[in-house]
Amino acid sequence: MATLNVQDYGAAGDGSTDDTAAINDAIADAGTGDTVLIPATADHYLVSSGNRAAVDFTGVADDVTITGEGPGSRLKMDDVTDGKNQWVLGAEADGGTFSGITIRQLTLDGNRDDNGDQSTAGFNLYPGGSGHDIRIEDVVAENCAGTGMSFSGVGSVTLRRITSRNNGQHGFDFAGADEQPDFDARSLKAVDNDGTGIDFHNGNHVVEDLYCDSNRSGTKMGHTGGDADSVVLRNANLRNARENSGFRETMRDNAGTDVTLDNVQVIGAALHGFRLSNSGNYTITEILTDGTGYGPQNRAPIYITDSASVDADVVRSQNGRYGPGVRDDSPESSSISEYYHYNNPGGAVDGDVDIGSRYNEESSELDVPGPNDVGAFTSSSGTVEEEETELTTKPATYRTNFSTYETGAVPGDWTPEYASTDDDWAAVAEPSPAGSAVLRFDSDTSARHAISYDQVGTAADVELLGLFRVSDLSQSPTAGGRLVLRGSGSSGDESGYFVNVRDSRFGVWKYDGGSSDRLVEWGDPSDDQWYFVRFRATDDRLRARVWPADADEPSDWDADTTDASLTSGWVGVGSYSEFADDWGFLSVGVGGESAPMPDMSTTEPSRSAVIQTIDGTIQTG
Repeated sequence: MATLNVQDYGAAGDGSTDDTAAINDAIADAGTGDTVLIPATADHYLVSSGNRAAVDFTGVADDVTITGEGPGSRLKMDDVTDGKNQWVLGAEADGGTFSGITIRQLTLDGNRDDNGDQSTAGFNLYPGGSGHDIRIEDVVAENCAGTGMSFSGVGSVTLRRITSRNNGQHGFDFAGADEQPDFDARSLKAVDNDGTGIDFHNGNHVVEDLYCDSNRSGTKMGHTGGDADSVVLRNANLRNARENSGFRETMRDNAGTDVTLDNVQVIGAALHGFRLSNSGNYTITEILTDGTGYGPQNRAPIYITDSASVDADVVRSQNGRYGPGVRDDSPESSSISEYYHYNNPGGAVDGDVDIGSRYNEESSELDVPGPNDVGAFTSSSGTVEEEETELTTKPATYRTNFSTYETGAVPGDWTPEYASTDDDWAAVAEPSPAGSAVLRFDSDTSARHAISYDQVGTAADVELLGLFRVSDLSQSPTAGGRLVLRGSGSSGDESGYFVNVRDSRFGVWKYDGGSSDRLVEWGDPSDDQWYFVRFRATDDRLRARVWPADADEPSDWDADTTDASLTSGWVGVGSYSEFADDWGFLSVGVGGESAPMPDMSTTEPSRSAVIQTIDGTIQTG
């Protein structure tokens, strides 16, 4: 098995050279089990298409992986506004069956500004074929005039950690051809699309851990691509459908689709929260709708109509803008075991619904993913089993001194975590001992803030080296200068180990499901002093040391302790304090590698990764 680097075929990734032929040549040369590598660059790989896919894997050998290195591996469509079907990445689905294809760690940019209203998509398999087996993980599809991620003619599709945003049509279009394909999708994010977040058509669909926000048409099951055979939607947060219902169905009468809604909420949709209609058979574990419903035309927050039949355990309907909490116009029977209703102008129920227990009380939002919990380059996907999470285990080192990033903005391959937003972190043009810029945390609120280094992905045994300073310890900041590993969770449910400055001491701490615990502490930090901190996790052993940046690294560890609570997660930095923290350098070693020191004799930009493979060494950046 070989690794074929597209740069060896002439791809430049400089944003101006047309790299289409070079990338396709590498794919064409790949044999069974090979990997095609599209390294991260400071700009993007420009690709173009006269019709169909620009980067085309039609006819590729079995078990080939096409991989980038994270957000910096960006494929961007050139100006191709000619009204044809064009995609950044895809294949002719009727050009022969492909099996075991994996696509990962890429950004697919449709260049919507230059490409009109309907032409480009991010990913597509077209026209209809059959039998294909494909896995896609850690991919962003964005800025496409058409749909971000679209499928036809597939036998089996597995999606893990995918983001589709700012596209002119749908975020995800799940449709097969003549057969009944299987879609297994976990950790999806669809935001700011001008069609639906997800459009379900022909096939059997399981989607778990979903976040949708500000999509024009919400999420739906439609008939134009063939009626869906079954849909399971679990742990879904559907918010702010701009011009339609949060979850709806527009299939043909008596389509007979079996639909399961398990822990699904709709917040702030323009029309219904849930419109449950022709598909027929709904099994509901728990749903919630808040701030939905719109008059007239029976647009209650939850609307059961046509021939739908609903069997629900728990239903919560509150703060409706129009009508009762539930309206039932269907001739078929429906039942709700527990019904919670609150502040709906038309009362609790209109129609013949068999309700076991009802409560006039407001409910909290459900435990569903937030905007930073799912999608591309996140470390976990909610209910995905731990053994399915792919860890970063190949020997590799990553490093940055923040000098290559756009100043005044969050670095492009970092993601705010916990309570953080984009407003809390930015690259700042201010020198450190390691370079000409720093990553600065500066927030108005004390909360559990963090930001993850997405290039690394999910890691278990890992070593981090950070260069940091806390601006003013005399102001008694609650806790700052955090170097985080095995991070996961969201605000209120944080997990991770971290080295910390608190109460005028260095320390190793942990969050575990929102609970905090100090494991060990030492030392006497000084404010406005640059420090190096090295933090290593091996199995359940945690070791750390801190020393001034102008001194030699000591050989002894300041902290050496054990804790078996957390096994893997993202890496990054964090703070609790509302006072400014600066990070001048971060490096990471995985797969047994040590986190490297910076070159203190130069301030040249640095952002790179070194990956050891069975075929040699790959240097990026």
